[in-house]
Amino acid sequence: MARREITNWSQLQRFQPREIFTPRSEDELAAIVARADAEGRRIKVMGAGHSFTAIAVTPDFHVTIRALDQLHHVDPSTGLVTVGAGITLKKLNRELDRYGLALTNMGDIDKQSIAGAVSTGTHGTGLAYGGIATQVRGLRMLTPNGDVVNIDANHEPELFHCARVGLGALGIITRVTLQAVPCFRIHAVESSHALDDVLEAWPDTIQANDHAEFFFMPGGRNAARKINNRTDEPATPLSRRRYVADKLVAENIGFGVINRVARRLPRAAPTVAKLLNGSEMNREYVDVSHRVFTTPRWVHFYESEWSVPLDSLVPAVREINAFARTLGKPVTFPIEVRCAAADDIPLSTANGSDRGYIAAHVFWGTPYDEYFSGLWSIVREFDGRPHWGKMHAETAETLAPRYPEWDRFQSARCRADPEGRFTNSYLDRVLGPVG
Repeated sequence: MARREITNWSQLQRFQPREIFTPRSEDELAAIVARADAEGRRIKVMGAGHSFTAIAVTPDFHVTIRALDQLHHVDPSTGLVTVGAGITLKKLNRELDRYGLALTNMGDIDKQSIAGAVSTGTHGTGLAYGGIATQVRGLRMLTPNGDVVNIDANHEPELFHCARVGLGALGIITRVTLQAVPCFRIHAVESSHALDDVLEAWPDTIQANDHAEFFFMPGGRNAARKINNRTDEPATPLSRRRYVADKLVAENIGFGVINRVARRLPRAAPTVAKLLNGSEMNREYVDVSHRVFTTPRWVHFYESEWSVPLDSLVPAVREINAFARTLGKPVTFPIEVRCAAADDIPLSTANGSDRGYIAAHVFWGTPYDEYFSGLWSIVREFDGRPHWGKMHAETAETLAPRYPEWDRFQSARCRADPEGRFTNSYLDRVLGPVG
């Protein structure tokens, strides 16, 4: 019988595992893991499949944890919340809102599972705020033989320290305990500017505001800037009509259509690029945090994101933009620029220092080799660290010098998974073989 094919969200990864499992409980999952160990099989888990890399690909046992999406415990007085590993950020936000709670910070996409977002180092923006993994206070994991362990700062602290961004290499996460905060509102100001003006003001912008980011078309001269600040002002959300017109029609349906035109008719790409470069965005509103942080993303794309030292961000962006102007075909998908606070997590892209983030995209089905290869050459010169769930060509040899606690993580990996049950070709490439 032919094996079933599995694809991720971007459809960049396609594979046919030996067996596919969709456990409904932790006990079912533990039995699958124990069987994999007994048979000498590798086993990999997929949440929402939103990683662009082969981080969840396996020829052996493939597990989907979408059913493990329960809210297990919430304490509104402390803000501690325990959820199943498969819960999406979108569902988690809804559940937290019911109890008057919220995540401290998050990115602009809410399709990911909490385990996937934590394990790959998903982040938002703001110099006072780390990635989602910094909000983790405990993890419940399965060991290679199927045993359950609960880890936190006091129980298996070394494993916990490393597993917050563990790439799925240290065990299978079944539950995550997060430190939530009281629900809060954000005053959002979205405006269009000359790119040079945004870059010139960027060091002051990120110091003066809670959350800041900007978008620009590669090779372009304009930028759309988003400034988000926490506020006690009453909510004044976008009207339903404005939300549908801007967020759904313009940023999704319309944007998707013009990118399809550019993909099917390459001669139209320069015109499309000029159209997008000249577009303006001007909005101001106040709303609950997760409705400001996140945006519907219906258009599929390929993405490569890198962190660089904070003081290297502006020169790196300028160099990337100059490079984009040399491409034979214009890129019709924007670059997103953010920042995040330093943390102490060994494989976090913000380990040890505040970092700037540069995320490049191309429309689904569009050639990307020339663009991404050139970008990668530039960010490497700025001590770039690639996002673990997004496209890059780095190896353990090139990555190790960029992470001060690299050896610490490797020691934890050898102890947690000495037989390499949780590894795959991607992890072998970026972490090296176990041991």
